[in-house]
Amino acid sequence: MEDVVMRGDRLIIPEKLQHRVIQCAHDGHPGMSVMKRRLRQKVWWPKIDEQVEKCVKDCNACTIVSATGPPEPMLRSRMPTRAWSDVAIDFLGPLPSGHNLLVMVDYFSRFAEVIVMKQITADLTIKALFETFSRFGIPEVMRSDNGPQFTSESLRKFCREYGIVQQKTTPYWPQANGEVERMNNTILKRLRISEELNSSDWKWDLRNFLLMYNSTPHSVTGVAPSALMFGRILRDKLPSVQESTDLLTESIRDRDWEKKVTTAESEDKRRRAKSNDLKEGDIVVTKRIAKDNKLSSNFGHEQFEIVKRSGTDAELKSLETGKKYHRNVTHLKQVNRGAEPHEDDTSFEELSSDITESLVPSNEATRLRERREQKQPSYLRDYVTAIECNDK
Repeated sequence: MEDVVMRGDRLIIPEKLQHRVIQCAHDGHPGMSVMKRRLRQKVWWPKIDEQVEKCVKDCNACTIVSATGPPEPMLRSRMPTRAWSDVAIDFLGPLPSGHNLLVMVDYFSRFAEVIVMKQITADLTIKALFETFSRFGIPEVMRSDNGPQFTSESLRKFCREYGIVQQKTTPYWPQANGEVERMNNTILKRLRISEELNSSDWKWDLRNFLLMYNSTPHSVTGVAPSALMFGRILRDKLPSVQESTDLLTESIRDRDWEKKVTTAESEDKRRRAKSNDLKEGDIVVTKRIAKDNKLSSNFGHEQFEIVKRSGTDAELKSLETGKKYHRNVTHLKQVNRGAEPHEDDTSFEELSSDITESLVPSNEATRLRERREQKQPSYLRDYVTAIECNDK
């Protein structure tokens, strides 16, 4: 190894061979940190870390099996200005009895309404919604997930007829409709208690829970949902002399926003949320929602182009079929558009030979890289070293 340029005990690789060394180091598909450790123990050249990172990012196989990125920071929406103008809806079920629950929550008051349904076709869903709207009025905005009842043409026609703006959440991202999802979990907990107590009428227990919930001060607004909804607190078993309440709506909205911001900051810190830099025009793969088996990759092979991004929602266009989809940006992983496969399949023995031939230094380079003369430290002059003992 006298005719090669060294940096300590590591080879300095010329520019024309750097890519081939990187490809050898990526055998077995190690990650960035493993590749860097492999290379650092044997070779060196300027900006080697940048080339390692680019190699891993360009590897499609590494991309689709990689872990999903951190969640996006929470986006908070302002509290509506009045009751029953912005409503969230969702189905909970099926229950063991075969029933489903159509859950509705008002974003202003947090007032909850539940309708028990045996069948949940689109037409029956419209009738159940209209039954509630006939009591509380037609909302301006209705948020839901992408269930077949909520994406049906009949419901879209119903919303157009009554002037309801229908907002659907990003597929496979229930957090976007968090108010009703939290209510679903709360209702489910109460129904489990009813089941454990061997109650003969879970519907009675459900109505009892709703009376309690709607007449109890909410943890965010500090006011009972019924008070914001109707201007009075529902009468229940608890003794009370308060028949009505004078509500300071603006102060409640300020309290609501302050609570949302505070909880969002603490939750983002706990979840290690981080904004990603995906933008329109980027090429991505999507997370597999349901894996076939344990060896299935976290991301699918099909590639998509981001057509539009709005907050954490991204509209995607398939590069294969041209179809469009919506996904949360947390479920996406960027791939490099111009990663071209290299045809150089040089064996490791040939590569080692090329490195040796290519690293013949000039006289000037040899002079600059000569090792300095090694001398024994002065504090060892009064001692006999092991090397000297072996020589004797």
